Amino acid sequence: MNTTPSSPSEPTSGPASDASNPDASGRRRRRRRRRTDGPFAPPATTESASTTAPPPTVPRAGRLRALAPTAWGLSPTFRVFLFLGSILGVMAFLLYNEFIIQQFRDQERDRAALYAKLYGLAISQALPSEVSGDIFDKIILNPNISFPLVVTDHRGRINNWKGPGLPDPDDTSPAALAAVREAIAEMDAVNEPLAASWNAEASVRVYQDIESLVIIDPAGYAVVWSGLQVPASTDTSSAYRQQAESVGQALQDRGVVPVVFHVPTDSLNYLVRSGADYAVSRAGHVIAWGGPTLPAYVDGAPPRVEAQALYDRIAASTEPFAFRVHNEQLIHYGDRQLWISLAPFVTVGVLLLFVLIGWVGSRNIRRSEQRSIWVGMAKETAHQLGTPLSSLSGWLELMAGRVSDLVTAEEGSRAAAAGAVDEVVREMQQDMGRLNQIASRFSQIGSVPELKSADVREVIVDTVDYFKGRGPQFGRHDFVLELETVPLVPLNVELMGWVFENLFKNAIDAMVQQEGCIRISARHDEERRCVRILVKDDGRGIHAENLARVFQPGFSTKKRGWGLGLAFVRRILEEYHGGHIHIPRSEAGVGTTVEINLPEDTDNVKEKP
Repeated sequence: MNTTPSSPSEPTSGPASDASNPDASGRRRRRRRRRTDGPFAPPATTESASTTAPPPTVPRAGRLRALAPTAWGLSPTFRVFLFLGSILGVMAFLLYNEFIIQQFRDQERDRAALYAKLYGLAISQALPSEVSGDIFDKIILNPNISFPLVVTDHRGRINNWKGPGLPDPDDTSPAALAAVREAIAEMDAVNEPLAASWNAEASVRVYQDIESLVIIDPAGYAVVWSGLQVPASTDTSSAYRQQAESVGQALQDRGVVPVVFHVPTDSLNYLVRSGADYAVSRAGHVIAWGGPTLPAYVDGAPPRVEAQALYDRIAASTEPFAFRVHNEQLIHYGDRQLWISLAPFVTVGVLLLFVLIGWVGSRNIRRSEQRSIWVGMAKETAHQLGTPLSSLSGWLELMAGRVSDLVTAEEGSRAAAAGAVDEVVREMQQDMGRLNQIASRFSQIGSVPELKSADVREVIVDTVDYFKGRGPQFGRHDFVLELETVPLVPLNVELMGWVFENLFKNAIDAMVQQEGCIRISARHDEERRCVRILVKDDGRGIHAENLARVFQPGFSTKKRGWGLGLAFVRRILEEYHGGHIHIPRSEAGVGTTVEINLPEDTDNVKEKP
């Protein structure tokens, strides 16, 4: 049905029009009786267009927005980005915190490595005694070191310790040593100990008699042994090693003079023994020897032919005893107590602070949204009530004039005057019904409304008639209806009427100070099993940057708008009716198209009358 707007020459049913023309109501009744077309009959000029015109395409952005959840407050897209941004922020903080901790650990490791080198250099004989003394006094024995540090030999014997969290270095009681060993285990679990080796050679002592031979390293440990009084050299367990050391100590106590020589510490050495004679080699070259049938050993002298021959002869038939002398010291160190040890607690504290700030910010945003919604609700209520109340005010003023005419009317014109009063009363009753409808609408917001199968076209026509009947208030615009046969859909008629009122009012506001056309079409989308409704206007359109925000609570481009109209529309359609609303097209200066999809009720299909 192509309805025509109210023109200046055609009075409307509004009170202002009737006040200026007393006979307007009679002509309006006659004009209504002349209407013979059905309320859903589509115009002949648009029937072919509706069957041939392809449906408007929905941009990809609109389809993506359709998947976003409906919620009050911040837009879904913004919430997703805020959530992802928060996760990225926390991850960045954790990674940066781990980076800082690793930096501190690297610094501590570098300091421990430098300490190990200085320690090895100080105990070597490569430096003058006064330089070595300064290193020991100012660095190695400095009690103000900021990290725990323990020095042990290669077999784990504790030489010294210092730093925070360790016992007093002067306390050598069993309890203090046990505490130091516990600290060593904890530090080694975090930081691998560093080795300090200062010389490539070590001085060893050989104790032997006719029955046994034991070689002792500079730390007093037995490194290799052979003979009847000692265990087999192939067994290097701690118990057998201690037994060999006991034999060496017994030889020393008997006054046996050891043979002292130097062996390399960076490779294996080999021992062969024949009776009381022995020879020690490195890579097949004899470096030390001893025994009654061999020449006397002189440290630093070239190897003797007899010793080399002994070694070659025995090595050709018997596997030599391999051994290695260790002279390195192990530096065990821990993390700096103030920074690294407390780093996990600092991380947790910052995360809790971040959560607290997020919670306070979210609460403030929610309170701000609630305040905006309550103020907007009040404004929307005043806006909804304003239309029927202003109409009632006009009808009351007109009623006063009509009653005065009725009182002063002559006998022949009294019936016409009474009819005019009745007409005003009926219009006032319509506005009172309108007030009751508004109250019913607001009472259903926040509750689950009752849905009944209904024809959405009837709601559209009733809403269009309401706007047409108040032309001076809303402006002079054309309403073009293209309503095809559609199935019944589950509806709450009052809330759905509110939806169309908001959409039509926005379309009219978009065409302010200009004449325009609002085209409403409805058709059945069998593929999607829904009723598809398009509301098109030729107003000023919506800017592209605002398309994603028009349904957000509080967003409005109007000077006096509170941005709740379309938010209510979306809530009513999507949360209460299970439908969907979006804007498939809007161009500045061309107009806007709003699409509504309502799921059909397949039990009944109402045919076109």
